[in-house]
Amino acid sequence: MTPGPASSTARSTAFFAVALLVALLAAISTGCATDAHPASVASTPNHSSPSASSGSAPSTSAVSSSPPTARPPFTAAVTTLSAARRAAMIHSGSWTPRCPVALDELRLVTLTYWGFDHRAHTGRLVANADATAALVGALRRLYDARFPIRRMVPVDAYGASDERVMEADDTSVFNGRFVEGTTSWSQHSYGRAIDVDPLENPEIKDGKVYPTTAGRFVDRSLGLPGMIEPRDAVVRAFAAVDWGWGGSWHSLRDYQHFSATGT
Repeated sequence: MTPGPASSTARSTAFFAVALLVALLAAISTGCATDAHPASVASTPNHSSPSASSGSAPSTSAVSSSPPTARPPFTAAVTTLSAARRAAMIHSGSWTPRCPVALDELRLVTLTYWGFDHRAHTGRLVANADATAALVGALRRLYDARFPIRRMVPVDAYGASDERVMEADDTSVFNGRFVEGTTSWSQHSYGRAIDVDPLENPEIKDGKVYPTTAGRFVDRSLGLPGMIEPRDAVVRAFAAVDWGWGGSWHSLRDYQHFSATGT
């Protein structure tokens, strides 16, 4: 039977409604896809570690650490003065025929010391033969304690000038000179006294500071590397070999100075 106009219109209306519904669903689906984050962004991992976001320290398993540098063993050797060493001492004036000891009574001590750079170095001291055992014993203790020493060369490198030696922060023993301002031989002239890190440990006498460049170290409460303090490792090391410290004197303070006689 041929459909009438009314049924044809109904079919057209139904078809149009279905088509409109399909189009509407397609539009909604397309819009949702357009507003969503791209998959590549949504799946990007978070590279910030939990410790970084929380402010806590990283896990020790994630931190690599190098083993501490091995410290070479302490060594010391005592030898007679070579012809070259004697010539250097005579040329600089650190030894003269007037000195209270002969060159034959002196020895060269070659030993290990700990530097301000946290490394082991080899130093040289000229000392009386009868003082070498005490010096080696005390300086071994300083090395074990890792007390820093700036340099350790005979005073001839500085023309035997006490001021230049101190300004260079040179730790030394023998120097044939008088006590400052007197005509009495210093214990250094006998090779039985040592000045340790003289820049960090100046002599203070009558309001004057020696070396003159050591003003910042007059304040002994600073506790800076190389400064010697009462009852510290340096004082104990020399006390163990019965050497006295100039830092305990009353008429003046000579913080760098240790000697077999205590003077």
